[in-house]
This record gives sequence, C-alpha cells and structure tokens, in this order.
Amino acid sequence: EAEKEEKPAPPVDPSKLSDEELMAAASAIERAGAEAEAMTKSCTQFVLKKGPEMKGLVPAAKLIDPKDMNQALARLLSQIQELAVTSEQMLSKAKQAKLRVQKRTSARERTQQAESTFKRYDKDNDGMLSRTEVQAYAKGEYGFKLPNRTVDRIWNNLVEDGAVGVVFREFQQLKISVGVAREVARDEQRKLVTAEKLKVLEQVRQGLSERLRELAAVAEDANRAVSALERQVQPLATKARGMKPAAMVQLSDDSDVSIKDSASSVDQLRMRLGGLSEGVEKRFQEDVRLFIKEQAKPLYASLGRMEARLVRARNLSTRFREAARKRKAAELEALRTAARRLIRHNKRLRSMSDGDLFGGDAVGEKEFLLFFAEADTEVRLADERSPPPEPAPPPTSRPSDAPSPVVAASSSSSSSSTAAATAPAAGDGAAEGGEAGSTTAAASAPDVPA
Repeated sequence: EAEKEEKPAPPVDPSKLSDEELMAAASAIERAGAEAEAMTKSCTQFVLKKGPEMKGLVPAAKLIDPKDMNQALARLLSQIQELAVTSEQMLSKAKQAKLRVQKRTSARERTQQAESTFKRYDKDNDGMLSRTEVQAYAKGEYGFKLPNRTVDRIWNNLVEDGAVGVVFREFQQLKISVGVAREVARDEQRKLVTAEKLKVLEQVRQGLSERLRELAAVAEDANRAVSALERQVQPLATKARGMKPAAMVQLSDDSDVSIKDSASSVDQLRMRLGGLSEGVEKRFQEDVRLFIKEQAKPLYASLGRMEARLVRARNLSTRFREAARKRKAAELEALRTAARRLIRHNKRLRSMSDGDLFGGDAVGEKEFLLFFAEADTEVRLADERSPPPEPAPPPTSRPSDAPSPVVAASSSSSSSSTAAATAPAAGDGAAEGGEAGSTTAAASAPDVPA
C-alpha cells in the first residue's frame, strides 16, 4: 500500500496565538529567512558564473536548441528572484509581528506598574483615591503639594457623580493633571524670581553711573601708567648694543619695578570693577555681573587692552634680561679663554707643571690670585704657535697631560675670572709684522680684589 504524502499543517490564525508563541514563530521565520537569503544568493551566483558554460555544453549533450537553454536559465533566475522577494516579505511581516508584541508587552508592564502605584496609595482598598490619597500621591511621587483649586478641578473632571474618589481608569488623567499643576507652579515661581531680579537690577542701576565715572578716572590713571611703562621698555631692544651685562641687568630691574607699579594700577581697576556686584544675593550675582559688564563695556575693553600691553612690556623686559645673561656668559667664557692662554704661556715660559706653577696640587683662591699678580703677561704669539717644551717631572704620579685644576679654579671664582680677563686682553689684538718671532702681544695684569 503506497504511503500517503504528508500534507503540511494548515495555517494558524495569528490572533489566536499568545505573545510567546508569536515571538517564537517570528524568530523561526527570521532564521528561515536568513537561510533562504543565503541559498538564493548562492543559486544566483552559480547561475551567473556557470550560465555561459551551460549554454554551450547542455544543448550539445542533449541535442536541444540553445535558445531553449537560454530561456530556461532566464526562467530559473526569475524564480530565484521571486523566492528572494517572498522571503523578504515574510521577514518584514515577522519583524512587524515582533514589534507589535513588544509594544503590547511594554504597555502591559506600564499598566501593571500603574496598578501597583494606585494600590500603594489606596490605603482603604476601596478601588478609589480620595482627596487625601490624591494629595499623598502627588507628594510621594513628585514632592509636590497640590493646590486646593487644582484638587477641585480634578474632582470636577475625573470623579463621577456620587463617587468618593478617582478610579483606576482615570489614573492616567490624574497623573497628567498633577504634571500640569507642577508646571504651572514652576512658571509662577519663575515669574516671582524674574520680578525680584528686575528689582535688584534697578537698584544696581541707580548708583551705577556715578561709580562708573569714578572708575573711568581710575582707568585713565592706569592708562597713563602703562603708557609711561611702554615708553620706558620700548627702547630696550636698541639699548642692548654696547651695554655691559651689569648695566643691562640694572635696567631690567628698573623696568620690572615699573611693570609691577603699572600692573598694580591695572589690578586695582579690575578689582574695583569686580566689586560692583558685591552686596547682591548670591542667586542674582551672575545676572548683576552680566548687567554691569554690559553697562561698563568701554571700561572692560580698556582693561583688556592694558593687560595686553602689560604682557608685551613683560616680554620685552624678559628678553632684555635674557640677552644680558647670554652676554655675561659670553664675557665669562672669554675670560676663561684668556686665563687659559696666560697659564699656558707661563707654563711654557717656566717649563713647569700645573702643581709647580701654583705651588701644589690644591689650588685655592689665594694661590690663584697670587699667580696672576706675579705672572708674565707678555704673551708672544710665536711662542703660542710653537710646540711647548717638555715640563719638569711632576711631584705626584698624575700624568703630565692631565687636565689642569686651574680651569676649575678659574670658573669657581668670579673675582679671579675678572682678574684673568684683563691680563691677556691685549694679546688678542696683537698684529703680526716681519718675522714671527718678533710678534708679541702685551698684556697687563691689574690688581685683583680678594
């Protein structure tokens, strides 16, 4: 007996399914739709890729007309496209069904939450909220006390004749009424605050004109001080030429004093402008500050310009002081170079080591100054260019080519460096003439203060 073909189950009316069954069915359709999309895509790619090959091989193998093969492939692609469209439609319906279920679930949850809130404030469990219970609901949920006129309006609109309170089906309207009452109360409060603010601003306005005139005079004094400062610091860039570092530092110190005085005048103006809003309630201080800033706009603009001019003056003074520091460092380096030349000349002249030259390995300030007082300052350029003679053996085991402790001593004593500066200064300017041996550089070692 032949088996009967299994017939597909008849379609089920979606309205008879529960939300859980609908969600499960929609999820199954989405999975099947994803598989169908993958299969139709694979079939389409196969036909497009193998189609040209099948158009030649199949008619030759089965002895059919090539045109029939072309039509068959076209029909196949059309069927695949129809299946893809049907799959997309089913997926769209499944998504819509899931969205409806989600909305119903969300609405059900909100309703359950509302029922829970209603029961929490229905203290007598009579299914209605009395006036006292409505007031408790507004206070407990929103921290708001309903005005009596609002409660009367709620009773006129939401409570049926003969009823003693608001039933649950009107609970959403009760919630809306409470929200409207809260917004009305906030609006009234904003009006009161605005009226108080205008009153405060009017009080500030009354004495503001006189105070602004006084501050205008203060601003003029500060502007004159800044202008004088600019005249003082502007030539600093050109004055640096030919000045000694000490004089440059002194000029920078004088400029800094003037900058400090001018900055004090500007700071006084800023503080007095900021003090215009003092004595006002804290909640209105920002409004008063903005109001004063608008009224005193020219003074604030002048203050900003003076602050920028002070910054430029500080920058000029800082650059001038930095130039003095670099110039002093260059002079000290020149003094060190001159001292080294004089030491090398006397070592060559006396054929002595560093220790013998200074009377020992440890060189103190006294020995250092004594050397320059007694040193031969007639430095011959020809001798400097000739190789130095072999020095006498040193009393210690230190190699003859070890760095001389004189260099460290010369850099550690500023007064000694000053003494070394003038000693070989003339040697740098010696002129060559005739034979190299007759060329000399004369230098004189002045008295060096201890």
